[in-house]
Amino acid sequence: MPGVVLARRLYGRQPGGWAAALLAGPTWGYALSSLVLLAFWAAGIRSFYWLMFAPVPAALLVWPARGLAGTLTVPTITRREIGAWVFVMLAIIAIVGRPYAKIGSDVAEGRAYRAYFTADFVWAMAIVAEVSKGDIPPKNPYYNNDSLHYYWLMHLLPAVEYHHAPNSSSVQDLLIVNALWTAMMFGGFFYFLVRHFVDRPWPAAVACGGVLWCSSFEGFDRLLYVWRRSGSLDYQATLNYLRTLNIDAVGNWSYQGMKVDGLHRLLLYQPQHQVGYVLGFSALLLLAQSRDCSRAALLFLCGAFLGTSLLFSSFAAGIFLTMAATYEAIRLIQARQWKAFVPCAIAALAPFGAAFALGVALQYVDPVTGGRLPLTLGVNPLAAHRVAWIFWLNFGPVLFVATAGLVVALWRGMLPRLIPLVTALAVCTVFYFLVDVPDVQHVYAGLNIGKMIFIALTPFSAIALQWSWSSGGWIRWTTTAVAASVALVALPTVLIDVYNTQDVWNRAMGPGFRWTVILRPDEIEGLNWIRTSTAKDARVQIEPEVRGRDTWAYVTAFAERRMAGGIPLGMVPLAKYEKISARIKSEIYQSTSANDTYERSLDSCIDYLVVGKPERTAYPAFQPLLDASPNLFRPAFRNDALAVYSVLRHDRARSGCS
Repeated sequence: MPGVVLARRLYGRQPGGWAAALLAGPTWGYALSSLVLLAFWAAGIRSFYWLMFAPVPAALLVWPARGLAGTLTVPTITRREIGAWVFVMLAIIAIVGRPYAKIGSDVAEGRAYRAYFTADFVWAMAIVAEVSKGDIPPKNPYYNNDSLHYYWLMHLLPAVEYHHAPNSSSVQDLLIVNALWTAMMFGGFFYFLVRHFVDRPWPAAVACGGVLWCSSFEGFDRLLYVWRRSGSLDYQATLNYLRTLNIDAVGNWSYQGMKVDGLHRLLLYQPQHQVGYVLGFSALLLLAQSRDCSRAALLFLCGAFLGTSLLFSSFAAGIFLTMAATYEAIRLIQARQWKAFVPCAIAALAPFGAAFALGVALQYVDPVTGGRLPLTLGVNPLAAHRVAWIFWLNFGPVLFVATAGLVVALWRGMLPRLIPLVTALAVCTVFYFLVDVPDVQHVYAGLNIGKMIFIALTPFSAIALQWSWSSGGWIRWTTTAVAASVALVALPTVLIDVYNTQDVWNRAMGPGFRWTVILRPDEIEGLNWIRTSTAKDARVQIEPEVRGRDTWAYVTAFAERRMAGGIPLGMVPLAKYEKISARIKSEIYQSTSANDTYERSLDSCIDYLVVGKPERTAYPAFQPLLDASPNLFRPAFRNDALAVYSVLRHDRARSGCS
């Protein structure tokens, strides 16, 4: 609601004002409401009714935006465009519907989670479980006496909901609902963005759908590989091969280049980045909509969008800040408004600086204390490898159509209108090649920036489609046939990915992880016992290294408890997590002395030790060691899957543990 109010205040009674409010407003409103919700939560307000009141003060905060109404121009979007907008929504639902429906599916062996979701959705479950406990900043569930170094604002709303209804709503269900609405909100803004650069609704809608569904040649590349290897595309053999692929990572897995995700994966796994991207592109769009880029109020609002983006998707916000600053400089230079540079910079940096200070106060970023730097500047080794081929493989279909749109724009003198997009693409290219996050296998920059590139290329594709259709005759049918052929060749990537993402029947091993993680009924029983029978601030420890990449969130997500040490794939730098995990392994699980194990457990603030099949297999002497010392380790729960031992304190205070 606050975002709808903001859009109406900004765009006034323009013919496209209400459409702008309904398409762009919801994501803006979610961000604004989350900020007020954060203020209430940090102030100790825990009443559900007061917390759900957050949108009202958020709407009041944006009321002064009416002063900008006369300087912004939006496209005229009428009710006749509902069909085009619905087309984009259906394209999104077709991507997320089946995969969302299969998260945590009940299968014969237990409850199934497709491996893709282990890294994103299950991580979000751990975040919501921790934030819902109410600490500000939240505690780090993977490291003692530390804060949660992660941009968790996106998950505050489901955390508040779960805090008040833990027995009637599961974290999983709350996240699925939130992710579905976020995807729909993103789709509305995506269409709104593209409509700024084309005059007709259906080219914009088809371009959005085409980029979502036909972004990459990686699927076709693997089909061609199967054909060359076996001489045919036998259905069962081809299916068995494709089910064992991270199909949207072929450029990385098969050709050792940068890993670039298609835009559809933004919808599947990353609602926080969806909101962050919308806010970042909104700042750029406000500058493009403005007839006067020297107004301090406009720059303040852009800075507020960028600052809020920082709190939702921290890495992306730095890129959007560079885009907006570059485009603003271009506008001011064109207008020869030299004196406006300093006031505009101050106006924009004030809210962005406030957001940065808030992120520091919430300890979003882990201070580097002898570990690896989380972000480095310099040539990214993956980005520089086989550049032309990797770009063609990852971006080829969209680049092909967008290039045609660029030619049309140059021919028709439309380039000045497209400067915001050209700026965005130029900045993305620089960051793609010159920024790296080493702890995320050198791919983090590509995974984020690639999606931004797809968004910025979509209006160019829409221009090509609009020109070809309006030209009529042989141009229309020839270009339509060519575009359809390109889409047909590109379609397999997303089709394969959507199939694999919901394929919870795949029991094969991936490279170091299982494609489908199965929680057996007795595991679920044990995890539910931990969740309901231990204190919310208890430290419940498994052996982090032997559990591997596919169950690193085993305790934090499914039992909703903290660990003394673990290896969270969602946080960087990883050095300190690797160090404490190695220490827990050597000093506790590999120990041959019950007293030493007990002392090290107390030193590590561990309240419960968990022994499951991985621990029993790797350390067969460990569970008998615990069983032989009931005066130190009291059996608290046991079934065939899990044994949980309480670390007795014998009147020793739990001091120094948080």
